[in-house]
Amino acid sequence: MLVKLTEVCGTGVVTIGNKYTLREVFVNPKHVVMVREELHMRQLNEQGMISDGLNSEHRFSKLIINKGQSGSEIIVVGAPERIESILQVSKKVLRG
Repeated sequence: MLVKLTEVCGTGVVTIGNKYTLREVFVNPKHVVMVREELHMRQLNEQGMISDGLNSEHRFSKLIINKGQSGSEIIVVGAPERIESILQVSKKVLRG
């Protein structure tokens, strides 16, 4: 079972500054090996650098996802505790 989260991703447009947008991402909880708070994104959000309309009080988490011999990192909207609880609920459902 995959879990739907909201990922923060760069727009890739350097000329207008580092702006970020949000998009849905589906993650397999069994492949997440670490979750930690991403304070830099919180600061950027407070400065209005992330998607318009996002509450300035939001917290962010960096997920490290196992890809076999390497890992991949994504930043998602949500405090580490909240993300961890979402991932744990999905793992319990998987083990039924």
